[in-house]
Amino acid sequence: MRFLKYIFYLLLILIIGVSIYIATLDGSYNIKQSKVIKAPIEVVFNVVNDFRSWQNWGTWFEIDSTIVASFPKVTSGVGASYSWSGAGSNGSIKTLSLIPNKEIIQQIDFGTGSTSEVYWLFNNSNNGTKITWGMKGKSNFMEKLHWLTQGGIEKNMTPIYNRGLALLNNYILKELEKHAIEIKGVVYFGGGYYLYQTTSSKINDFEFKMKKMLTKILNYMKNNNINASGKPFTITHKWDEENQTTMFSTCVPIKERIITTEDILTGFLKPQKTFKTILKGDYKFSFEAWQATFKAINEQGFVKKQDGEPFEVYTVGPRENVNPSKWITEIYVPIK
Repeated sequence: MRFLKYIFYLLLILIIGVSIYIATLDGSYNIKQSKVIKAPIEVVFNVVNDFRSWQNWGTWFEIDSTIVASFPKVTSGVGASYSWSGAGSNGSIKTLSLIPNKEIIQQIDFGTGSTSEVYWLFNNSNNGTKITWGMKGKSNFMEKLHWLTQGGIEKNMTPIYNRGLALLNNYILKELEKHAIEIKGVVYFGGGYYLYQTTSSKINDFEFKMKKMLTKILNYMKNNNINASGKPFTITHKWDEENQTTMFSTCVPIKERIITTEDILTGFLKPQKTFKTILKGDYKFSFEAWQATFKAINEQGFVKKQDGEPFEVYTVGPRENVNPSKWITEIYVPIK
């Protein structure tokens, strides 16, 4: 009996000693990891800002397949939140503050009785967006005991954050690749006046040249108080696949004919019968859309006008939306 009493006292002293040790440990932590994602900063920010997207890349959904997410009406911006529950974990998170395209501050509750601050930092990088995902706070006694037995909070959480950023990167890049081609068929294009510049270039330089010319035309219009009457477009005069060259005009529609004094000219697009296709997505898929257009023209028994010059209208582009998957390009081919 006396032996058992000594064992009891020894265990009690050990428990008290361990408890004192744990209580005196600094429970503060600040875990963070960074990654460069090859996407515009606005796109990366918008994905992280919307909690509904988290189920597509959140690491915990990969770790625990039983987790079910619950979303309220507001899932993005200040005050947004969502919660989750599963066999292995449950919790909730809400957005406390944000600076668009720079920072998001959130509060997360893992159901342990204490909360942590989750923070996101966004910075432009030469290759895209550098994103930093971090979490900081202070562990309570039971949390310190748990992490002590697991080798430390940083050791356990760092791989989860790295995996989460990798999944986020894959999700965003996959979203940017989404595109659709819709064959609309025969439409009558109304035509009208437009300001334009014409140039010849290598096909690979087409997009660069077009943007440069468009900027010059828009600046001219701004300086001369000229309003556009529609979306910018380009007219293809020549397209030489063999030599990889093209000749085209970059245009902005206007309501009436204007006498210009610089190298920006006024043209007129005649009303005409055309075959229309809509590309929804990055302009890099335009060649695919043009191929689909000419294939549909042949299959439906139409014939391209010999002297007709195809053109494409940029209904939604980078000036309206930085996300390439949201761009809309309308393709028109004059037909007989």
